[in-house]
Amino acid sequence: MSYKVYFDMSTGLSKPVTVPKGTLAKILERVHFTENELGYEIEESPNGHRYWRDKKPKDGISDEVFCQVASKHNSFVIALYEELERYSEMPAVDGETLTIEQSEGYWYGLVTIHVPIEKWTEDYYRERMDELYETMRGRGEAVTFDSKPLTPRQAADVMNIFSQYLDKWDLRLDVPKGHDYLASSNDGGYYWCEKCGAVTEEDAANCTKRKCPIKAEWGEEEESV
Repeated sequence: MSYKVYFDMSTGLSKPVTVPKGTLAKILERVHFTENELGYEIEESPNGHRYWRDKKPKDGISDEVFCQVASKHNSFVIALYEELERYSEMPAVDGETLTIEQSEGYWYGLVTIHVPIEKWTEDYYRERMDELYETMRGRGEAVTFDSKPLTPRQAADVMNIFSQYLDKWDLRLDVPKGHDYLASSNDGGYYWCEKCGAVTEEDAANCTKRKCPIKAEWGEEEESV
């Protein structure tokens, strides 16, 4: 497995980068928003580097707020990292320059936030499982396989194993037959067929198998209406 650490192991820009105008303001806004929403406090190490003393939210912050802020913050950090990579090679036209000195004032906030499993909300669980599925399929961002990606069915089997321990919301995530994404039976993303397994509503309606359990059930429901 290979892990992308983004800004976590760095202390600032190594050289100035010309980016689209407004980038610095967006960075400062995101860092300060996350800091204020989660109650993070800034400390300074002996070598002068600033950092968030503890990335646990202050008392009174709900799991919902923690997960929402962490998710948006991490997405921002990943997107910014990719932007800086791109603009370091091809500077933005008529943009603004992020200097090394400026980066010292906000770099501490460009770290990804880890949310403990016990703090996960239903939406956050779904996000993490979607991310895990994409990783197993060889399309992950932060984590990549050093071996051949799993097939959709293999990835789904792994998800089903994890769900025994993590899915306290009973989302029942699975990969519909013939597709390559996670769906939940809880919101109608797929139906369970005794013959075909997880299938979408459209595929179930067009099933050509004889004595299809779902079509038979739907037929009975239609007749009873």
